Amino acid sequence: MCTILLILPVSSVGEVVVFGANESPPFWSQNMKQKGMGGEILQAISEQAGIQSQIVFKPLKRLIEDTHNNDLGNPDFYLEQQDFANIVPIISYQASFIYYASNHIDKIVLRNLDDLKHYKIGILKGSLINRYSFEQQGIQFETSYSQESIFRKLKLGRIDLALEINLVAHQMINKRYPHLADDFVFIDIPSSKSVVALMLNEELENADSIGKQYKQALAVIIADGRYLKILHKYYGRNNTPANWKIDLQHFERLYNYEDTE
Repeated sequence: MCTILLILPVSSVGEVVVFGANESPPFWSQNMKQKGMGGEILQAISEQAGIQSQIVFKPLKRLIEDTHNNDLGNPDFYLEQQDFANIVPIISYQASFIYYASNHIDKIVLRNLDDLKHYKIGILKGSLINRYSFEQQGIQFETSYSQESIFRKLKLGRIDLALEINLVAHQMINKRYPHLADDFVFIDIPSSKSVVALMLNEELENADSIGKQYKQALAVIIADGRYLKILHKYYGRNNTPANWKIDLQHFERLYNYEDTE
């Protein structure tokens, strides 16, 4: 899940923030009302901060290849390539391995990396940072440019496992194969928690000030309940991750450690 951020100054109405995003429903989608969960959170933060925001959708390949922008996505995908003046975590998420039970006689059990060597794993292009090190250990990957392609391959048996964000996977399965949803088995990856964050390039004028505005606005919508209401809408009240606030605080300290020293 990768996005690009451009900020254009407009003297009469303040800052206009234009986001370029790739299709990753339900986080971001031009076909969803308010552009998905991330879009709703962005809108609430922007309204609170008094900043106008827009989202423009672009192909994932273009977003991955362009390394000279402010970004919205998982910071781990970008930090080795560029520095940021401010990183604002806005959504935590967790990933799983998913398999289609009808294509496997026996239940798939994953205890360690050696177990993965028996399967071909489908991933979204650019979503696995240390892919080469895994391939050196004999683990096979097949990349796709869309989640829809990954789950089509999974259903057809072209791949054995899909590595995907839980919420995205459920959304895709319910969209494409709602009558077969129970045949898709999720294997949680305990150490896979990550975050979607707003990342402002150090070269951006007023980047630090803009980042502080976003952080202050995020704190307000969390305190007054607007943020949790959005999570409930997409996860369901009973399925919303219990530690979402702790996770956001963890990633805030992780990516902005200099501010806490």
